[in-house]
Amino acid sequence: MSETNQQTSEEKQPTPEEVKAMRAKMLAYYNEQLPLLSAQAEVEKLQADIEESRARRILMINRQIEMTTTGPDPDQEKEPDQNEIGKKPRSLKKEKV
Repeated sequence: MSETNQQTSEEKQPTPEEVKAMRAKMLAYYNEQLPLLSAQAEVEKLQADIEESRARRILMINRQIEMTTTGPDPDQEKEPDQNEIGKKPRSLKKEKV
């Protein structure tokens, strides 16, 4: 246990020159990554646009379906089916008391 404490205390803080060198390396790395990240951002933006277009298309298809498949107009009377013509309406049986 004392060995780990000694190791941490022996670790030195980076000098200002080392910090400056690490920053320069990080900056160079990020500058190398910029073209890749820009391309990735463009791809993701285009994918989002495609998904939005698909959603709008599906919404418009649903609206067209709703407009073309409206139910029967309640103001118009229902035409009787062939099975209903000539039949008397059924009455409920009365209970015997």
